[in-house]
Amino acid sequence: MAQMDFYFNNNEIKELFWYINFKDGQLIPDIAFNSDQYTVISTYEDFYKCQQTETAHFFLIAKDFYIESLVVTRNRFMKGEKYTVNQREGGPYIDLMFFREYPEDAVIHHKASTIDIYAKFIHAHDNAEFKATNELKEYYSDIVRYIKSKCKIIKLNNKKYWIGKEALKELQIAP
Repeated sequence: MAQMDFYFNNNEIKELFWYINFKDGQLIPDIAFNSDQYTVISTYEDFYKCQQTETAHFFLIAKDFYIESLVVTRNRFMKGEKYTVNQREGGPYIDLMFFREYPEDAVIHHKASTIDIYAKFIHAHDNAEFKATNELKEYYSDIVRYIKSKCKIIKLNNKKYWIGKEALKELQIAP
């Protein structure tokens, strides 16, 4: 499965949050924790605050595809007792990024978002690799279909961009 980049405004991101919530998805921020237990974001207000002040990256898990707990270990590069989720260990999960800004030389002058999955993960208990499950791929495809349903495809500089219909109005780009 390929990574998908898209451009949503805050309201469209909020609607995506609620769609994920409706599908029993849970978002875990990619931040440092005070213990080896990660925090699940339960409200949009908590998500928005975290996204605006702490991280752009979130792990999406759901009972539809979740096999085992994400691995959280002490981060030796951080001062004090700080713990972080180990990339690709446990899960599986979907990666979501919601950037707060865009570079001045960006083609689309709007904050970008990204959704992606890894092809392989690592079991927490024995470090053996396992392929992304069909359940994960189906859930991912459903989220991507939802995102695409809220977007228009805009072609600029011979490249296609998925831009949310509300974001498109803000950008004043003709489809």
